[in-house]
Parts: sequence; structure tokens; C-alpha cells
Amino acid sequence: MSGVGANIVDKLIVSGTQLLLVPVLANAWGLHLYGLWVMMFTAPSFLAMGDFGFAQAAGTKMTMAVARGEHEEAVNIFQSAWVAILTSSAGLVALAALLVWLLPESLLQGGAGMAAGDIRSTLFLLILYGIAAIQGSIFFAGFRCAGLFAVGAFWNALIILVESSAVIAVVWLGGAGPLTAAAAFLGGRLVGLAGQFLLLRQRVPWLRVGLTRARWEETRRLFAPAGAVMLVPIAQALSLQGTALALGAVAGEAAVPAFTAARTLSRVGMQMCWLLNTPLMPEFTAASARKDRGAMATMVLATLAMTVLLVLPYAGIFALLGQEAILLWTGGAIHAPEPLLLAMAGSMVFGGFWYPVSNLILALNRHASYTFYYVLFAALSLPATYLLAERFGATGAGLAMMTMDAAMLVLIVLIARRLLVSGDELRRAVPLARKRLAELFTRKVAKT
Repeated sequence: MSGVGANIVDKLIVSGTQLLLVPVLANAWGLHLYGLWVMMFTAPSFLAMGDFGFAQAAGTKMTMAVARGEHEEAVNIFQSAWVAILTSSAGLVALAALLVWLLPESLLQGGAGMAAGDIRSTLFLLILYGIAAIQGSIFFAGFRCAGLFAVGAFWNALIILVESSAVIAVVWLGGAGPLTAAAAFLGGRLVGLAGQFLLLRQRVPWLRVGLTRARWEETRRLFAPAGAVMLVPIAQALSLQGTALALGAVAGEAAVPAFTAARTLSRVGMQMCWLLNTPLMPEFTAASARKDRGAMATMVLATLAMTVLLVLPYAGIFALLGQEAILLWTGGAIHAPEPLLLAMAGSMVFGGFWYPVSNLILALNRHASYTFYYVLFAALSLPATYLLAERFGATGAGLAMMTMDAAMLVLIVLIARRLLVSGDELRRAVPLARKRLAELFTRKVAKT
């Protein structure tokens, strides 16, 4: 349960900082400059694919190795994956610098009052921020394989709190613009990354941090699962950030904040279904390594129950009261049309079921079964956004996202029945889950 508690703290901090940053930046900079910032901030999200999936793939293999008592093998996997991540990061820094400074001047004109040089510098700092964030992914894999998911999740949340607080301080208190805000994001991330490195060495001393145990053979074995993992952030970036870019291209920068505000508020509902799901992933991996089908079925059932109990009610409230909530939240700076909120509520319902179940498939390193289709559906949502936004504005972006999530739900249901648990196993898990809940309730009553 410590993992669930840490994940609750993580999601509260992530959601809280996202909810606070939107009104602070929108009111301080105005909708046009804030819209430009949102479009520039897509760069770190696209760079989430910069570890090429090695951290997630390595984390799963390390967890399985530790479950079998093979700690030295886990060290080999860890260092082999880190070599690959460092190499790809160095290449990305060089490529990013080249692309930013070679951007045509025509693309940077009319940047909501920002000089072209400032736009270039802001973009480069945000790219460095994204690359720094990549390094933390392999450190988190170390906590995860050692059974310290709670520690890793709490530290991740702390890093987000530090960097977001730094941005709010320089913008709200200091009146800074996007360039200084980007520098604050990068500085906060680097401080947090240094602390994460030291904490891993202290809490998991057997997982030697270095490169001497790296093996090319191990890195090569990671390529297949890592390549499939890499498609997940690509699809997410296309869906979340790509949609904002497509909307901005057809409807202008001022249309983007309404969509991103509705999307951010709807993502709070999605965070709810991850409260139990994310800490379950290493447990699901270990259960699979032990071939414990009963435990696997119980965890799938718990994942679905969290969506029904938390996400569905939130989606209903969001559809009914989201417009007033966004006006109150942003101090009247952003107005989101009601049809957009209905579309985002539908997207939340579909995503609330398919995404956490897909995480369990990911925990088995069987994600290659769906990641290609995820990228395909996300890529198709971009021209759909462009066409729908021409007629419906920001609502068109919401409709495109809802359609993509509906398609993914159908796909994941078909795959989960084949790779995770059968319908019979899921039904047999219901009385067992009821029994465990009754035992927990009885113990609590006895204590009182």
C-alpha cells in the first residue's frame, strides 16, 4: 500500500502544479503568449521518446531478474540500458541545437511579441529540460526493481514540485517571460536529478551506478522491447501535443488555451485511475514471473474497479460543471465551449479503461502488440483535428481525441483477453476480491 500512497502524492502534486501553472501563466502573459508557450512546450514531450524505450524495457527485465534472485543480472541490465540512454541523449542534444538555430526566420515571426532570438533560446532550454528528464527514467527503474516504487514515485513528485515552484516564483513574483521560465524548469530538474542519483546510491547500494558492467549483448536484447516502448511516448506526444499544434495551425494561438485547459482538467480524472495502476505494474511483472494467474486476475480486476469508482463519476462532473470550473480556475481568462467539455469527458471515459489495462500489458513487455496501432491512431487524429477544427474550433480537437481513445479501447480489450487474463479467470477473481475486502473491513472494525 505504500506504493499506492506515494502514487497518490505523486498524482496530487502533478495535478496540482498543472492546475496552478495554467492560470498563473495565462494571466501573466495573456492568451497569445501563453498559447505560444504551450506550443513550444511540446518539445520536451516529444523528447520523452529520447531514451528510445530503454528505461521501461530495462525496468521490467530488472524486476523479473530480482524476483528470481538474480541481482547481478539486474546490474548488467541497468548499466547496459544507461549506456544506450546516454548515447541517445548526446545525439539528441547535438541534433536539437542544429535544428533550433537553423529554423527559418519566417517561422519565428509574429511570435506573440517574443523576439526570434528569445524563441530560439527558449526552445533550446526546453529541449535540454526534456533530455535531463530522460535521465531520471533509468534511475526510477532502479527503485522500481528493488521494491522501492514508493520512494521513486515520491522523489519524482518532489522534482515536479521543485521545478514548478521555481517557474511560478519567477513568473508570478518576478514578472518573468517564457525564456526565464524555461531556465527555471531546467534548473529545477537538474537539482532534482542530482538528488535522485544520490538517493539511488544510498537506498539500493547493490545496484552499482556506472558503466563498467554494461554489455553490448544485453543492450541489443533490449532493442525489441525498447523499440515498442518508444512508440508509446511518440503516440502520446502526437495525441496530446500534436493535437495542440494542429489546432493552433488552423485556428490560431488564441484557440489553443481553451483546448489545453479542458485537456489538463480532464487529465486529473485520468490521474485517478493511475493511483493503483502504476504501483501495480512491478507487482504484475513479478506475479507473471511466478506464473501466479490468480494474482494477475485480481490486479486486472482492481484496475477496472478503480476506473469505475473514480474516473466515471469525475467524467460526469466534468461534463456538467467543467465550463464553470475552468472560468473559476483561470480567473475568467479562458472560456471552454460546452461541446468541447463533452468530447473530453468521453475521451476520459474511454481512456480511463484502455490506458491502465495497457500498462499491465506493458508490465509484461508485451506492448508490441498495441504500440504500432497507438501511433497509427494518434497520427490519424492530427489530420482529423485539422479538418474538424476548421469547422468546430477547439471542439474539433476534442472530438478527434475522443475518437482515438474509443478506437484504442476496442483494440486493448481484444488484446487483453489474449495476453492478460481470460474472462473465466476474471470472474473467478471476483469472489476472492470480495473475500479480501471483507477481511480488511473486519480487521478495521475490530481495531475500532
